Amino acid sequence: MNPPLWANPWHNYYQPDPNVYIPPPLSAAQVYGDPRHPYRPEPPRYVSSKYPKLHPLLASDTTRLRFDVKRKPQEIDATTYFANRHISATEAGVRKLRLISKAFPWTIDIESPVPVTCEAVWEALYHALQEPIADSEWGLILKIKKQREVVDKAAKKRMDEDRGDEVKLRRIDYLGEATWFKGLDKDDDFEKLRLLPGAQGCPDTWVVSFET
Repeated sequence: MNPPLWANPWHNYYQPDPNVYIPPPLSAAQVYGDPRHPYRPEPPRYVSSKYPKLHPLLASDTTRLRFDVKRKPQEIDATTYFANRHISATEAGVRKLRLISKAFPWTIDIESPVPVTCEAVWEALYHALQEPIADSEWGLILKIKKQREVVDKAAKKRMDEDRGDEVKLRRIDYLGEATWFKGLDKDDDFEKLRLLPGAQGCPDTWVVSFET
């Protein structure tokens, strides 16, 4: 469940309950006049300069998230995961968000009855890339020798690491070794190019990138 507006850390004012008044500390009135307590401005908010309406853990220019999309989101650093999992991915609280990438050929649509959260983005990425590669997809991959070699190598490594995994190719193998989340970007030209002719576009479409 997402935190209500009054409890959203994106906003400058934050208190545990709107019906509870928390008085200022007794010394508050004297702080600015006391030379022992010089005024210190608040540190700047942790916000993306490129995409200020996107959660900074998701934006490519500010993310500090260490997330290997081969692994479940629950394996993200616990402090980061639990502090941000229920926070809205966008300040507007959109309920539909689309992910595309130059690293893979699939579209990932996230639809939710409540505002899409950071956790919903992480979960959508993980589960979409765990899907088996379809026969028709493999037929296309075969035509590109370099990509086929990347998929074969990644699949072999994954199966060697996880002996209990089924012997089948998965979409995650398409990424090769570049499986670390690098962030989301806006790219209108690529978005238009990537949209299937006749298909419905999504206003909140983001391009996800990865690194090794």
